[in-house]
Amino acid sequence: MLHPPHLPPKSCSVPLYRRFMLSSSLIIITIIAFVSGLVGGIVSDVYIVSDQGLGTNIGFISRGPAPVVTDVEDPVFLRDQLRRSVTLVKKDVYTDVGYIPLTNTYEAVLLTDTGWFVMSADRESIFQPEEWLAVTLTGETYTVDSFRKDPEYDLVYGTLQGEGFRVTSFASVSSLIPGVALWAMHESVLERTELAYPSPVAERVRTAVGDAQYTFAVQSSLASRSILWTDEGALFGFVNADGSLVPWFVIESIYTDVFLGKTISRDTLPIAGHMVRLTEKQRVDAEGVQYGFFVEMFSEGSGIKKGDLITHVGDIAIEPWTMQALVAQQKGESVSLRLLREGERVDISVLKDIQD
Repeated sequence: MLHPPHLPPKSCSVPLYRRFMLSSSLIIITIIAFVSGLVGGIVSDVYIVSDQGLGTNIGFISRGPAPVVTDVEDPVFLRDQLRRSVTLVKKDVYTDVGYIPLTNTYEAVLLTDTGWFVMSADRESIFQPEEWLAVTLTGETYTVDSFRKDPEYDLVYGTLQGEGFRVTSFASVSSLIPGVALWAMHESVLERTELAYPSPVAERVRTAVGDAQYTFAVQSSLASRSILWTDEGALFGFVNADGSLVPWFVIESIYTDVFLGKTISRDTLPIAGHMVRLTEKQRVDAEGVQYGFFVEMFSEGSGIKKGDLITHVGDIAIEPWTMQALVAQQKGESVSLRLLREGERVDISVLKDIQD
């Protein structure tokens, strides 16, 4: 006996429009799952990674554009900075309680994946490596091998027993803009601040730009030893006990000497002078530059003459508060300068005057 072919009941029959709706729902669910996975990557610290060593020296690489953080409560930004730093605590205290105390601790920024770090400390403080432990965000502890002080800027360098650390990147000269927004981190708490207008040093002191130098500060009152970060997560500097700001280029210019065990030395230009604002004619001669460094005194054999107007360090035009950073970042034994001499452009390479 022949049986008719089996047909689904009427209720199992799915109209075309419902099939379309089901397909659309599946697509939406898939998209949500993908986005959730991406967000999960951000929260689990996969999204942001340091690009130190990639040659750019600023910013981040990621699955997408690096986020510009504007919310002081943003947990991703804070977590990422904490992973680039360690907290130094007294070994006996941490061994006894297993927690980080609220006093007598120091937050240090990691400079190399082999454990070199830098932190701000009072000038009178004395550190013995055997008395301290470094604690990471995840609770891992590392022994401190050594300390080395830079008393001129109240900084302390040190090294840990370990490797594979996440390291910070340095800010760029373009961030030396009065009013630029910065993050201040102290005891794992973030707050917003801005760079104040730099002040010229009144005393005639030996600096990286002859007798002219600017000091930096922030507009708000911050706790001493606060760490300053840019919006891109690069190290901008430290706030010292006296409220002054030690910018990153002070660290960047000498930290290799520290790692190699050399005497800490700072390169200066063999000149003295002051910053000036260029006239309209001078700006035309200097290809639109607004400021210059007017040379009053110079060392014999430097190739510089009295009355020269330095407009560029390397290929970058100077501003009053950026010249010292540009000089400090010039590698090697000489500094490339562009200047105006009697209205004519002159390119010159000047040997540094190394000061111990």
